[in-house]
Amino acid sequence: MEKIHTTDGDVLMEISPLIDFRSKNSFQSVLKTVDTPLHAKSKHGQHKEKQVELSPIHDFSAKLRQPSIINTLKEYVRWQVKWRDAYAEGKSIEEILDQAPNHAPLSINLDVTTACNYRCDHCVDMDILNTGIRYEHEQLKNSLTTLIDRGLRSVIIIGGGEPTVYPGFADIVKHLKARDIQIGVVTNGSRMDRVAEVADVLTKGDWVRLSLDSGDNETFRAMHKPVSKKVTLDWICSQIPDIKKINPDFQIGYSFIVVWKDCEANDTEIIDNTDEIIEAAERAKQYEFDYISYKPFLTRAEENNAEVVNLTQEENSIDNILRKIRTSINETKKMETDKFSVIESTNLRVLENGSYKDFIDQPSTCHMQYFRQVLSPLGVFNCPVYRHVPQALLGGKHEYENDQLFSETQKNTLRLIEAFDASTECRNVTCLYNHANWLIEDLIRNPEKLETLEVSEERNDYFL
Repeated sequence: MEKIHTTDGDVLMEISPLIDFRSKNSFQSVLKTVDTPLHAKSKHGQHKEKQVELSPIHDFSAKLRQPSIINTLKEYVRWQVKWRDAYAEGKSIEEILDQAPNHAPLSINLDVTTACNYRCDHCVDMDILNTGIRYEHEQLKNSLTTLIDRGLRSVIIIGGGEPTVYPGFADIVKHLKARDIQIGVVTNGSRMDRVAEVADVLTKGDWVRLSLDSGDNETFRAMHKPVSKKVTLDWICSQIPDIKKINPDFQIGYSFIVVWKDCEANDTEIIDNTDEIIEAAERAKQYEFDYISYKPFLTRAEENNAEVVNLTQEENSIDNILRKIRTSINETKKMETDKFSVIESTNLRVLENGSYKDFIDQPSTCHMQYFRQVLSPLGVFNCPVYRHVPQALLGGKHEYENDQLFSETQKNTLRLIEAFDASTECRNVTCLYNHANWLIEDLIRNPEKLETLEVSEERNDYFL
């Protein structure tokens, strides 16, 4: 094992032979990868139906082709072409790192804390909650400023803990909005007073999504186990109309992770909430949520800790479960109006039609780690799926704090893009970036296509 250190001498990560930045094995595998159509039938199994259409919120290829950011995509592709040519000439990546585009990720997930006031059985971050690991607040703000100055467009405040219990939550939101950064917030809803405090600075395109996962109080408390007894589903939902009165411009969503019988996480069987899909939608509409979103239960893979869909049921059994889910969601769609929407995650759609394994057919190179990263008190990571996973670590928690640190972390990103073999590491991940990665890989192999690359409409949506 070799140790990589931060600039202040702390051990950043240990590199196994699989993640050796100086190895060309992963890059060679990229060159050997057979060209694969974006919607080809998976080698892992047959489709039950045709490939699903990507949900607009997950159509990252289209987002990257928006007029305002397409040049960032083109710059990255051209650098990758230059790197592959250099490699063919026997050069190392270190020789051309200084020629890379000087651009920050377009979008980040920001974990502002590891503290949480819930004890959810299905939490994928259970192992790092309430560890006392935290940011130095002003250094965090400096990191965000550095990223904004270099092209950061959106921030999703989410994960690793409950963001609204972070004392500096409001200050971070206001700091970002002062620089016109698009913001999403994922919260458990226990501190809606903190959301109300920043509601007036949020703008059209921003959103707040509440992780509620239930339709009644009993199921809510059983699933989430809030520390405070006053926290019930009714209590949370009752605060939404007042927040909408403060500012109706941003969206407030009701998030529902669909959990079926025999799902397990953290060695615990999770409560089946499939009977409450319709009830949750009724509640969301009643309390003036703008939408309800449904996505399937995920757990962490034992071999690499990645977030994956884990189907333990027999095929006939899961088919019956999925039919039940579909019937219920179809009923919720009857509730849609111009003020209330029902959103289905791409993960849920591909699980339902049997094509989810197409989304684990990854190219060897994950390009999206250049455009989307995670900032956490535990460090900077290459993907939300690998939050807090050592092989995905790009730098320490403040490694974007200034220009020098930004440069070093960007170099680490490019090194990891070369070394991280997504076809291996992500072989069981139903990756929402699969489509975008294959598009970028095709452009790198065929750079002439950049001249005719179709520009999508400007969505003013920079969440990746």
